[in-house]
Amino acid sequence: MVFARSKLTLEDNCFIEEPGGVEMKYVGPGVTKIYHRVYELMKSVFRVADSDIQETRYSWGKGERGEKFKVRWWLHKDMDLFSYLYIRFDLSGEGSEKTGHATISVRGLLRSEYPQDTVWQRSLFYEMLRTLWHRIFYHKKREEYAEECRHATILFNRKLKEFFEELKSGSEFRKETPPEKTEEEPERRKITE
Repeated sequence: MVFARSKLTLEDNCFIEEPGGVEMKYVGPGVTKIYHRVYELMKSVFRVADSDIQETRYSWGKGERGEKFKVRWWLHKDMDLFSYLYIRFDLSGEGSEKTGHATISVRGLLRSEYPQDTVWQRSLFYEMLRTLWHRIFYHKKREEYAEECRHATILFNRKLKEFFEELKSGSEFRKETPPEKTEEEPERRKITE
């Protein structure tokens, strides 16, 4: 992100076609567990720290059918000196441990900012050089960043879909434990070595 009093900003959706975002709906048990999983998936899939995620809306209370919630996060990930990803995550739902529904929507933006503070940066010659540099070199880089944003968003959705399946099957509490070793295993290991 460029820190400047005035700047030229270019903004594109990560997904070129409208609606420009992804929405997922879930109906089933364990709706209240989705909040924590969405937050952890944002950090792991987009490879950002807690300080790069800002929760701008948080509403959580008891409703007639269980807990009712509405949350919005903004994720900020610097790609280089001029460009960054700015992704909005909206989560809303209502329900209990037994049943409920939730909606998650993700909309990603790729922003590039060029400072325009000094007289040189506002000059016509500078703008011609910046435009030339942007079209010849930087445009391809921005396309790569948008592609990375699309891939990360799709991976986020796949991981969330896997979590939904775990919730439906009730296996989110099962831990992957290795099978107990039998007496035959050491012998097999010796034979194969």
